[in-house]
Amino acid sequence: MLSFSTPYFAHRGLHGAYREFPENSIAAFSKAIQHGFGIELDVRRSRDGALVVFHDSSLTRVCGKSGKIEELTLEEIQKYTLYDSDQKIPLFSEVLKLIHGQVPLLVEIKMEGIDPKLCEQVAQALDTYPGEFCIESFHPYALFWFRRNRPLIPRGQLVTNFFRECPSMPRWQKWLMRSLISNVWTDPHFFALDQRYRQTPFFRFLAKRKPTFGWTFRSKEEMRKAKGAFDFYIFEQSPPH
Repeated sequence: MLSFSTPYFAHRGLHGAYREFPENSIAAFSKAIQHGFGIELDVRRSRDGALVVFHDSSLTRVCGKSGKIEELTLEEIQKYTLYDSDQKIPLFSEVLKLIHGQVPLLVEIKMEGIDPKLCEQVAQALDTYPGEFCIESFHPYALFWFRRNRPLIPRGQLVTNFFRECPSMPRWQKWLMRSLISNVWTDPHFFALDQRYRQTPFFRFLAKRKPTFGWTFRSKEEMRKAKGAFDFYIFEQSPPH
């Protein structure tokens, strides 16, 4: 049974004011800790193998620059700031040191293709981490790797309406993800479900089989309407209390 000290996780930290608390920043994570919320964050690997906490592959939306995380070195990445703030893209190791078990941690592994090295580095970073945590990913390979190499680490499959939300994904891949046939090999401990589709029969079916995270709630009203539908709630900008 999946269990954490709080059911509420701040999406990319407790962010809001871009100049003060940008997403996936040390400032946003510090604020979440102060309020006692769990933290959801994203991990990618730079060209030279550094683990950084950043959601998008491209720097455009958050940093206003061209380039992709996977194509840049750590030295190049750390030249940029998040939005118009003084916050830089943090290393995963820096974030782990900051949180240090004070609140639960939900680590999303951002994988564009099959990347066992990324999984290995994340696992090694978490091997000595002194707190509650679990990992999740859209990519089934990440879960498969953790099942084989770190079977005791709770792992979750991210799920959405792939046909509606992933227009660039090949149709065959959408059918594959929609069926979640990969669960035979990945055996996830939980599902992280796009809460907008919680009323669909498919999502209700999944919720009966495993513990669930619901993502991403953007208002107290959305949280109120979904009360009891999930075991854990990932919210953005609008704390549940």
